[in-house]
Amino acid sequence: MKTKIISTILLLNVFVFTMKATTSVQGRIIEESTNLPMEYTNILLLSIPDSAFVTGTTSDENGLFQFNNLNNGKYVLKISYIGFEPKLIPIVISSEPLELGSIKLEESNILSEVIITSKIPPFQAGINGGIVANVSTTLLSSVGTASDVLQRMPGVISDNGKLSVFGKGAPIVYINNRKVQDASELERIESSEISTVELITNPGAKYDAEGRAVLLIKTKSRTNGFSTQVTERLRIGKYLGDNENISAAYTTGGLNLFATYYHNYSKRESTEDHYFTLENEEGVWKYNTLLPDYVYSNNSQQISAGFDYSMNDIHSVGGQYQFYTSDYKDTMPIYTTTDLNDDRYETSQAQTSSKNDGYRHLVNAFYNGDLSDRFSLRLDFDYLKNHDEGKQQSNEIINDSDTRIVDIFNQTDYDLYAGKLTNSWKSGFGLVEFGAEYNYISGDGFVRSNGSTDNTEFTNKEQKTAGFASYSHTLWNVNVVAGLRYEFTSEQFTEGEEKTEIIDRSYSDWYPNLSVSGALGDVNLSFAFNKRTRRPSFSQLNGNVVYINRFVFQRGDPYLKKSNIYDLNLQATLKAFTISGGYAYTKNPVLFFLTEQENNANSILSTYANFPKYRELYATFNWNTRIAFWQPNYSISAAQPFFSANYNGQMIDYDKFNYNFRAYNDFTLPAGWVLSCNFMHWSDRQDAFFELVSYQRLDLGVRKSFLNNSLRMNLMVYDIFNGVKLENQMKINNLDWFSNQKFESRYASLSITYLFNNYRKKYRGSSAAQDDINRFN
Repeated sequence: MKTKIISTILLLNVFVFTMKATTSVQGRIIEESTNLPMEYTNILLLSIPDSAFVTGTTSDENGLFQFNNLNNGKYVLKISYIGFEPKLIPIVISSEPLELGSIKLEESNILSEVIITSKIPPFQAGINGGIVANVSTTLLSSVGTASDVLQRMPGVISDNGKLSVFGKGAPIVYINNRKVQDASELERIESSEISTVELITNPGAKYDAEGRAVLLIKTKSRTNGFSTQVTERLRIGKYLGDNENISAAYTTGGLNLFATYYHNYSKRESTEDHYFTLENEEGVWKYNTLLPDYVYSNNSQQISAGFDYSMNDIHSVGGQYQFYTSDYKDTMPIYTTTDLNDDRYETSQAQTSSKNDGYRHLVNAFYNGDLSDRFSLRLDFDYLKNHDEGKQQSNEIINDSDTRIVDIFNQTDYDLYAGKLTNSWKSGFGLVEFGAEYNYISGDGFVRSNGSTDNTEFTNKEQKTAGFASYSHTLWNVNVVAGLRYEFTSEQFTEGEEKTEIIDRSYSDWYPNLSVSGALGDVNLSFAFNKRTRRPSFSQLNGNVVYINRFVFQRGDPYLKKSNIYDLNLQATLKAFTISGGYAYTKNPVLFFLTEQENNANSILSTYANFPKYRELYATFNWNTRIAFWQPNYSISAAQPFFSANYNGQMIDYDKFNYNFRAYNDFTLPAGWVLSCNFMHWSDRQDAFFELVSYQRLDLGVRKSFLNNSLRMNLMVYDIFNGVKLENQMKINNLDWFSNQKFESRYASLSITYLFNNYRKKYRGSSAAQDDINRFN
């Protein structure tokens, strides 16, 4: 252990002392006639004497801009904004940070557009590692929705509609400091409304310890008055799906009012084949289950409304209410054959219908106080009420006998209360952030059946108290951030009508994080280490049983424990190239697996359990630039897992090397048309027990804006050659499972959006509950 600590300290010293002398430049852009801040001003840093492009950025909503990790020397700042006179400012970079103060721009008598946005790179290194996407000033602003922007971020992968960060898992996503609770929200924000997106791969202490990666989306501000946006999207496959989004906002003085309504209906078809092999004392059992051409649909709606009021330059308050409801239905024909030692034991056929209904009430409130130039605080509160209920009926015929009817009804209800206080103190010695948060969750549920499964009831309570502190400072021209988070969690779980206590436990832990970043010549480097955790989701803890057939069942496990994850990351950025890599060690990972059911002979239970450890090496390389009318964005990611488990009495390795390749190509054509050609390839890969077969996908699309960007059209055709397939195999203990699923991956999407006054009001609060709310998804 001592050797590892000494080696790490030596590595950090080498990293720090090999950096060139670098510093930062910052300033504020304001309008000369009004002294108001100017957002989205383009600032280019050019070298002297050749005026070569070094880097670029845009000002934020307060008119502020900043360049970090600059080498000493002479430069020129080129500042421009449409309708204003451009300004050139010569500067000299030395060892001390350069503060330019307020820079005033004067309105131009001749309104002419200065086309310089193509010089600002789409992606830049973040101050403390990670990646920042300049959306509003690049072609990213026209790719479609926020979801389309995120999946173009280096290291971010969209696999069958689910976002993940390579080597990190599912990220926490925030929009203007508010945590996204529903992934469909990313489809309701146009890319043209986004200012920047930041990917943080080493989240600091103020973020929940469960977040291994964070995506921060910042939208644009708009003018005062009334605004509205109406979007209609059609999904054209075997069945027609549609979604509608209507939003409106009104701003006057310091008061902002906003409301949205969203509806989505989808209907799709899928085919699944499952082959199970179970070896026990009676012999070799083989279960072949076919689900041909079953249809499932989902109908969901969401309404939200809120306000944001700035009482003065110091105090602001706000609140938001969201109501979400969903209705899922499916009808499945299920054909099963069962063999024992290659002799036919049983045949069955069933018609299964499932219906899942749910609703969610979510209330957010916040207070922001900029109490001085140095000190500020933020208070955030959340209340969530979540209700889910499911009904399942199977009409099953076994060996041509009479029909056997299986009825299962389950219901779960959860309430969550959360509060968070965040303080910030700025000084010449750095930035200190500290605060505390508290979450309380109370839930109950039950399962009722007509004898096919056990009837159960449960209650669940959780409390989490956390405190955090972080410090950031530029030391020896290297930016250092260090943080520490403490969490104490208690859990109680009961079963049965008598509420017999099954679990009563508590645990506490410390979660440190450290990042060091700087420049080595033209290369921006960052090194980071953190410790994170992952608590089981409520679906993984849920003891409700899903009946597949009389030999196959599915349920969660309330005894699951949290996992701890230790992350080590390195990143290097050179102009259009970014390479990152890391090593992750997970202790007690929660994994999905199959086992023989204890109280039901010769049947299979799919469930979750903690395993000793899971390790992984991962790396991502990205190239993104603009060449004339072509903007390529290419990424290749690779991973080497290290995991072992028991299969048929011996330990086997699940360590297949895997990679994925993504090629996004956008072409700007005459008359404002944009053509997209995107290709993705996933190799054969292993995810713990799962071994997945490779597949690829090709998408084509075209988009254009009309009526001075008030009317927008986007047409995409996904998986043109119908190449997406889900084939996987699992081997564990005395079980072998092979499955093959084909869903509607080839379809067209057409969206039409109309905007009046081109405005979306920001909610300036953040989520106090953070990942706890996400556990209900």
